[in-house]
Amino acid sequence: MKDIQIPEIDKALTKKARGGQEIEPIAKARNMLWCKGVKDLTDITNPKLDEMFVWKSADDSLKNAPAKIFERIEKVGMYPRGKGRGLKRSLPEIVEAVDLHPDFQGTAIFFNSKLWELFELKTISEKEILKRIDDVFSEYGVERYPHPKIESWRYGRNPEVDVQHPVNPNELLRLQAANLPKITWVYLTLLIYFFIKTTISGRFERLLKMHTDSLKDYFEEGLGDFGQECFLDALKKIQSIEVVRIF
Repeated sequence: MKDIQIPEIDKALTKKARGGQEIEPIAKARNMLWCKGVKDLTDITNPKLDEMFVWKSADDSLKNAPAKIFERIEKVGMYPRGKGRGLKRSLPEIVEAVDLHPDFQGTAIFFNSKLWELFELKTISEKEILKRIDDVFSEYGVERYPHPKIESWRYGRNPEVDVQHPVNPNELLRLQAANLPKITWVYLTLLIYFFIKTTISGRFERLLKMHTDSLKDYFEEGLGDFGQECFLDALKKIQSIEVVRIF
């Protein structure tokens, strides 16, 4: 397959953490989209959110300089270390603490979604793809229908092998009724793309665009101009994942 040509990402736009290690756009996007998901639910200021969720002890927020965690994440997608490190929660701990608050329940998905895990994969097999799809249904309590059989010869596969479509159209309607977060729909769409790659021999440029448009929209709607950079980073990672076919 010939990869879609992607322009080189401007290295100057990718900040470095302490010690010179580059922080990828995808990592920053994860943090920023979580922060946006929280901020969309409240008018509480960043300093107040720091007081509520950053410090392990409420007294420490009074004894130390402002943490500026939420401000930094909102602006550049980075968790600042700074002083008082042992007194502050880690970012995953902050995400959990925020999600436990009754006003912010459900926001952890923006940070903990398996979409981010997907970008770190080197390979993915048909078995893993189907399991990940099953896990989405299980997580949201949506009953599955039997998979409809597909004529394997249409997909360039061994006609002796039974081919199943990963999601029944009726199941999609049930998922819609379950009101899945948009990030979960994006994740599911990418899984379906990877499944199609296990069933079709040939070029995938058109299929890739069809199944990544929702990812592009998600990044650009949530992150503006920076979302385009994040999408290009994600696209390169998606194209680099080797999909293991069964024949």
